[in-house]
Amino acid sequence: MSDAGRKNFTDKAAEAIKPESEKSYLEQAKETITDYADKAASYLQSDKDKGVGQVVSDNVSQGQDKADSGKSFTESAGEYLNDAKEKVGEYAQKGSKESGNLKADLENKFSK
Repeated sequence: MSDAGRKNFTDKAAEAIKPESEKSYLEQAKETITDYADKAASYLQSDKDKGVGQVVSDNVSQGQDKADSGKSFTESAGEYLNDAKEKVGEYAQKGSKESGNLKADLENKFSK
């Protein structure tokens, strides 16, 4: 079981199993944002404030991240936060563009 405010283990597994090609744009955006937020929280929250399952999960993930990048946990957490900010901005722009296109399509459809 995950700690409050953290991504649920079963959600992570379900997201990993479902192919990207079967996910909607909104599902992909949500997953990306929640993944970054959860990674950042795993680095920023003290182990003493986590449940046992969350500590194990976070330490495994952090060990993999460190082995992959050779960076410290603090450096990685800062990068995850910056990446999350960028992704939020990208998805907001895409969503705004798509809603504008949808609005134009609806106006064209109903003006006839």
